[in-house]
Amino acid sequence: MVESTRIPAKTSELLELLEASGLLSVRQISKVQEKFGLTHDLGAEGVARRLVRERVLTPFQAERLLEGRYRGFLIDRYRVREVLGVGGMGCVFIAEDPYLRTKIALKVLASHHATDAGMLARMKLEAWAGMKIQHPSVVRTLRLDSTGAVTFLVMELIRGITLHELVALGGPVKPVMACDMFCQAALGLHAAHEKNIIHRDIKPANLLIDRTGHTWVLDFGLALVGDDSAAEFSLAMIFGHDCLGTPDYIAPEQSVDSNPVDARADVYSLGCTMYVALTGRVPFADQKSSWAKINAQRTMTPPPVDKVNPAVPADVAGVLQKMMARDPQDRFASAAEVAEVLEPLSERRKVSFDFRRLVTIRAKQARERELREDRRRTGPPSYITSTFSWVDHPSHHIAAEVDTFTANETPSIHQSDRRKMRLAPSVANLPDIVTASSGRRSSVPAGWYLESLEDGRQTPLNVVRIRIGTAAECHVRPAGMACDKRQCTLEFDGEHWNIKQESRNFPTFVDGELHSRSRLGTGTELTFNDGTGYLIGHHPPNDAASRRRRIRLVAGSILILFGAVVVAACILMR
Repeated sequence: MVESTRIPAKTSELLELLEASGLLSVRQISKVQEKFGLTHDLGAEGVARRLVRERVLTPFQAERLLEGRYRGFLIDRYRVREVLGVGGMGCVFIAEDPYLRTKIALKVLASHHATDAGMLARMKLEAWAGMKIQHPSVVRTLRLDSTGAVTFLVMELIRGITLHELVALGGPVKPVMACDMFCQAALGLHAAHEKNIIHRDIKPANLLIDRTGHTWVLDFGLALVGDDSAAEFSLAMIFGHDCLGTPDYIAPEQSVDSNPVDARADVYSLGCTMYVALTGRVPFADQKSSWAKINAQRTMTPPPVDKVNPAVPADVAGVLQKMMARDPQDRFASAAEVAEVLEPLSERRKVSFDFRRLVTIRAKQARERELREDRRRTGPPSYITSTFSWVDHPSHHIAAEVDTFTANETPSIHQSDRRKMRLAPSVANLPDIVTASSGRRSSVPAGWYLESLEDGRQTPLNVVRIRIGTAAECHVRPAGMACDKRQCTLEFDGEHWNIKQESRNFPTFVDGELHSRSRLGTGTELTFNDGTGYLIGHHPPNDAASRRRRIRLVAGSILILFGAVVVAACILMR
């Protein structure tokens, strides 16, 4: 039976869905109805709000029920509470284990990957590595299992922020904090290397930091496991050996052949990741295509980190330079050596972020990604919605591109539906950070403007540096939008606008993605946490002066041509 998505309107309809979901039994629903006065006049939405306020349901559970969805809240014995993140493999939920009375992270393989041998191999690798590596800086896997309908991982729940998110929201990390984070990450990687496991996909999205500054390495889905030739064979047959990894962080030798690499490949990728932490930009930001980035890793040297960010001490820059040496022989021989040199330069500090707000941001991006997937192919959505429509239907699979293996670039999110969205679900596959050009101009050509997504009102962009925010000194002061006093700054480089995020409380999305810095052009959407924002536009010159210039140019051309004809005629008459 296909799940009904009939939108509930009445109290009784919502309670029927609640019973069908398995979240509450008939007896529990009866008690809740009596205790909280869930009368018929409240309607479905009123009941949902009351149950969320009384913490009987989470906002995520209530939202799904109000959409008419009741499947997927129970996966095996685990009770799904809310979305924690979304990645290339599927969705990660915060869930409850009723037996252990604790919360866990539940990673569920997406429906369109259910029969994908490569994705199943990745999930197996991630699970196996997470069980085998016992280290405080590696996320633990507790269980890998399948219900017959879905394959899932049970992992320890960490309420943290990825390094990618930290840099995208707050800019470069202070050098002493970065040294501490990467000292911890290096120790976690060394523990993996001692088990003969090479990560092969170290990047900002795969480092997780909690409020105390504790750092974890996660996602061993591309790991090279010395004694598991079957898993490596599965990856090799489907994705090839030549380029497993992410172009902005891949070691030169790994981009040639990903099979024979050793610990030094992870050291290189860790160096590239630390470069991002210290500068807010990837090492080869000017290279746009995947293969251009890979070629740069093989043949070029990135700008010195202390030149990009003068706050980076020379000794830290020296460590990073050795980590990122193109020749493996010139790098640190092990991750343990990296940790040893970083430890004296480190200082543990608290990391400030709002986890609830962060989960909301991830949820919003997940919903937008879901809409993008809907537009890209027909059939059920691939992540959030599909999780709640295919859980009991293992026969329903959809073929799809695998863009997590990031030799392919992550496509941009189109946001034609952004203004309709005020709710959201998640992360894991945020795009890699791109840095804007540092070029400057003294003036801005006529025609650039910001158009409000709410009412279509246009604001001219007529100075090189534009600050957006609610403070009096800001050039653009959004009304009724969720932004900070100093939200972000736009700067014109002669061809494009470059954005720099300034607020640590309210993110600015660039076409649906988080960036600390990014290059913008015509059609780019800047949106805030509530979905409001602006479209960047440009009117081609079409004023009276330009028309007069064109007329003069045409008239001059005609006169020149006429003169040439007269001269030619005179010559012929002679």
